[in-house]
Amino acid sequence: MKRAAVIGCGALGTILVTNFARAEGWTLTGVMARTKAHAEALAANAGCRAATTLEELLADKPDLVVEIAGIGAAKAYGEAVLEAGCDFVLVSAGALADADWKARMTETALRTGRRIHVASGAIGGFDVLRTAALMGVEEATFESTKSPKSLSGAPGLMGVELPADRETLAFEGGVEEAVRGFPKNINVAAATVSAADAPNVRVRLVASPGLTVNTHHIDVKAGEMHCELFFHSAYDPKNPRSSTSTAWSVLALLKNLESPISYF
Repeated sequence: MKRAAVIGCGALGTILVTNFARAEGWTLTGVMARTKAHAEALAANAGCRAATTLEELLADKPDLVVEIAGIGAAKAYGEAVLEAGCDFVLVSAGALADADWKARMTETALRTGRRIHVASGAIGGFDVLRTAALMGVEEATFESTKSPKSLSGAPGLMGVELPADRETLAFEGGVEEAVRGFPKNINVAAATVSAADAPNVRVRLVASPGLTVNTHHIDVKAGEMHCELFFHSAYDPKNPRSSTSTAWSVLALLKNLESPISYF
């Protein structure tokens, strides 16, 4: 069996690790968190190593490391994981909006012969977005609608409280600006931009009071193809900025990597 380790013991990391047995063909070697108690609690239930440093996490020589801890963690550990001879699963795709980091990761992967797998997270349709990229994307928009609670506290709001009685456009602009202003809400938009190879995607973030799900709408026109993708995902009660399906998408990715039939 292939061996995997996980960086991140938060709400999504807990879902991933708790259900890791569903990733057929893989065994979990370790979990890593900044807080030792968090890592130990999750590792005890999973029967694997608890780590607070990357060196500890890599001691069991995993074939692949999953990042499910945020953009900061992805940038801090991604290159080192590849250098250690492991493939890297990127969940916090917002990191891809940093062109310099993306270029360094690409160079490192090519030099070491390792792979970077971008998890679909709360959305899907990477196959059709990659197809659109080859055909030539002419126009693309991304709109995400979440509860005001999911967006509150974001740097892009500059301390402004979103209305609790009406739907509000919280942001409209490019993906780089969106990542700076809403770093915990924009992974799916950054993944869309990267998969479609369309840096000029227009991003809209909408706050809708009373909403109990996170919704994402992707609209892409490329040559003879026009595709619209809609996703409605329940958000994690412990982390309303993220959809629970994000953790499950990692399990699906791992299972797909080891399956004799691969769905693209």
